[in-house]
Amino acid sequence: MKRIINEVGTRERDKEMGFKITPETTGSFFGKAILPEKLEEIYGEVTDELIEKNDIEDIVDNYFCSSCEKRFSVIENEYAKTLEKSTKINENYTSEKRPLLGFLFWSSIVWRLSIQDNSGFKLKIKEENKLRRILDKYLVIKIQDLQVKPSDPDLANIGYKIIRSPHFSDKHSTWLHWSPEFQRPYSFIIDEYLVFFYFKKSHLNGMVQNFYNSEKFKKKAVFNTPFCEETIYGIAHDDFSVFGQNLAHFAASKRNEYLRLSLDEIHYKLSGIREQMPSRYKEEIMRRIANSEEKLGRKGTTEEFIRITRDTILELSNNT
Repeated sequence: MKRIINEVGTRERDKEMGFKITPETTGSFFGKAILPEKLEEIYGEVTDELIEKNDIEDIVDNYFCSSCEKRFSVIENEYAKTLEKSTKINENYTSEKRPLLGFLFWSSIVWRLSIQDNSGFKLKIKEENKLRRILDKYLVIKIQDLQVKPSDPDLANIGYKIIRSPHFSDKHSTWLHWSPEFQRPYSFIIDEYLVFFYFKKSHLNGMVQNFYNSEKFKKKAVFNTPFCEETIYGIAHDDFSVFGQNLAHFAASKRNEYLRLSLDEIHYKLSGIREQMPSRYKEEIMRRIANSEEKLGRKGTTEEFIRITRDTILELSNNT
């Protein structure tokens, strides 16, 4: 999360700077150590109200009990070493030789996303329980105690593929994103990684779901299981940046769809007539939203939508 929500190139606590985008609105947050000049660049005038409303909901200390936090930290600290290992581009490379370690790390990420209500991601109950059992059985306090049980039925028929653009987030902003349209496999953009998590091997040969045009790379990536070393397919920064661009276009289309429906609902409440808002009003509001010159931290907010909608309706009504 530090690599995703921090100001680009920083990892320190209180240097968070990020945006949470939903179909309805765009929210933002910042850490206490962000320089005033940076805040002014993003928000314009930095008011007491802005400071008071600032909330970083992704930063939570001790989400679990101390024992579970310790067990998670052991696997995280070991897997973190793979970030600095030698990598390759346009081919597969071995990131972790110990079986189970990489699988446990990515399973813990997927499971924790699923159990947190504000993550926007949810596994099926059966799948969530399966990962909980796996993590409870195999997370250890001492890494030397990590051992895989070949006969464990929970470890059968499950695995993942990884695509990575090494050190992309050192220079570029990144995403934490999942779309409900992609479940076979569950597909994520997490920092400089694309993660494809399979609960059935048969999904390897199932219907192709081209996750932001990553399919050609996913085909080349090795299917990792709990019983083998972890292999990652490395790609260039230019290729990885395309995924972010495609995701941005997807987010924009969802926002436009939501805004148009909202304007129709506003028209109904104002007129009492169940029909779409007249195009003259709707298209002018959408144009003004698209061309808004608000600072980045104030764009896409509910407040901006209300202001532009109100002003446009009043202006066009007075000119009629």
